[in-house]
Amino acid sequence: MSTKKDIRNEVSRKLDSISAEKRKNWSEEIAEHLVSSDIWKGAGVIALTISRGKEVDTYCLIEAAWKQGKKAVVPRADFKHKRMSFFEITSFNQLEEGPYNLKEPNVESCPSIDPKKIELVIVPGLAFDKNGSRLGFGGGFYDRFLPQIKAQTIALAFPCQVIPFVPIEPHDCLIDHIISPDGFLL
Repeated sequence: MSTKKDIRNEVSRKLDSISAEKRKNWSEEIAEHLVSSDIWKGAGVIALTISRGKEVDTYCLIEAAWKQGKKAVVPRADFKHKRMSFFEITSFNQLEEGPYNLKEPNVESCPSIDPKKIELVIVPGLAFDKNGSRLGFGGGFYDRFLPQIKAQTIALAFPCQVIPFVPIEPHDCLIDHIISPDGFLL
């Protein structure tokens, strides 16, 4: 069995090999599957991270949420206490550069959101399996946050991110759904 570190390295290497054009096309296909789903249609407050680098693009999803009158809320990380707070954004101009090149909401221009009002969480990660197991980036932020809420969870994944088995620990949270360019896998 591979360790979490081995899986992170292998999946990162595969993500690096995806061309910008393929990444864009796959992101658009994933977005179409998500936005046309009943889960998306039924959610009024949607939590998403601001994608970067080799991740599935979330900018188009945030724009789709705005166009449909939904609230797009994004996290701001407190690295000292390893927790997140969510803030509504209505413009990408409300984002600022945070640690690790993360784009985070400017707390002075964005209202905070009670996490219990979040109806759908797009959960980031590096690798996923079809049992709902998720391998994040190692900070444990979502594994601490998700038990506090009752929202549906969805991971967006390029094909190389869906692997046969993700090792999990007792504190790891399972996700409800995975969407790839081919549609819902879970």
